[in-house]
Amino acid sequence: MIDATEGGTRGAILDACALVPIRLATTLLWIAEAGIFELLWSDQILDEVRRNLPKLGISEERAAHRVRTMRDAFGAAALVDDFDHLTDGMTCDPKDRHVLAAAVRAEADTLVTFNLKDFPPTSTRDRQIDVVHPDAFLTGLLAEDPTGVVEALRRGSAALTNPAQTATEFIASLTATVPIFANLAADEIRSLDKGPEAPSSPITALVSADQDEAVAAFGEAGDLTDPAQVALRWWMALDAEPEAARGLTFAPRAWGDYQWAVNMLADKSLASRVIRAVDEPERIAFMRFIPEVAATAQVFAAYATTVTFLTLVRLDDGTWRVWGLGPAVLAARDIVGDT
Repeated sequence: MIDATEGGTRGAILDACALVPIRLATTLLWIAEAGIFELLWSDQILDEVRRNLPKLGISEERAAHRVRTMRDAFGAAALVDDFDHLTDGMTCDPKDRHVLAAAVRAEADTLVTFNLKDFPPTSTRDRQIDVVHPDAFLTGLLAEDPTGVVEALRRGSAALTNPAQTATEFIASLTATVPIFANLAADEIRSLDKGPEAPSSPITALVSADQDEAVAAFGEAGDLTDPAQVALRWWMALDAEPEAARGLTFAPRAWGDYQWAVNMLADKSLASRVIRAVDEPERIAFMRFIPEVAATAQVFAAYATTVTFLTLVRLDDGTWRVWGLGPAVLAARDIVGDT
């Protein structure tokens, strides 16, 4: 076993639940193979993956083959052992104590799991281990090394043959498990494909020094066929002209008096970049509200950690409406059914 702190690469132990969904697991493995983070697991974690795959209709033979292939690909460097003596001292959910014990033994920086509630803060507070959702983990890696992550996705998807897929097509299939990462990664690919002449900042309005230039980044004033304009007008009307905000909202009655939205967006700024949903780019778009900060470096740190997403949907007449607001985004199939 290699100490996760060697070489300065972030060490992350992957819980079994993050390795069962095939496309999520494939994404994590591709990015680890690129050296962007140090992948860690244990025999117990891999055995749990093997036991759970048949519950999804995968034969025991195929499940064993998949786990064996994963183990062989990363070898002894990824395997955490000699931690059984630590397990009883863990205070997380009993069934997950072996996972936390492995993370402690490896001196991992991060534990990646969907089961956040099974690892309460009191169980990790003194161990310098961040317990994060796979979506937050991947989104953080993307913010830190967008080119490296995108290239890992492109390289991996280029090898797919059954069926052959582009990186964007592969990423679209991730919206069921890691929708924020899927949409931001697809947006990063679009930006890179536009070449060096494309704006390099994903948050144009926030890093601009000129207010008029920042407002102009949201497009032609009053154009309701532009989701950026709808978002800007909705935001500006939210507190002062709630009826105007209602007119720009899909299903406004569901929003109540809008005061909760006003409170959520206090001290935040709207970024001008429109992110088209990777799984429904013509019907759904996202925009981001980011905490107001004094320096550009702080802006990008906030972008990676404390974003509030505005979801917009396109109506049949070509105009857009605000559909939702919150710390996450949804897969298109969970949105378009309401439109």
